[in-house]
Amino acid sequence: MALGAVRALHDRGLRVPDDIDVVGFDDIEASRYSIPTITTVAPDKEGIAGAAVDLLLDRIERPDMGTGSAEHVAGHQLIVREGSGG
Repeated sequence: MALGAVRALHDRGLRVPDDIDVVGFDDIEASRYSIPTITTVAPDKEGIAGAAVDLLLDRIERPDMGTGSAEHVAGHQLIVREGSGG
């Protein structure tokens, strides 16, 4: 999405980051090589997957646990690049 936003802004005569900052999410590889490079939030994908597996195993081992909701906070890292003036 962020790469598309950079393209759309360019097509409208706006410059990233001079006129507007762009920040993406997921730290895809292309964000490291675009011009400008894109600032991004990199989620802890391994941690998210591990938490999901743990929750699934808990549900299998304790089916009477109920279906209530719980809050889980995923780790992440902000990677500042050129797209936000970094």
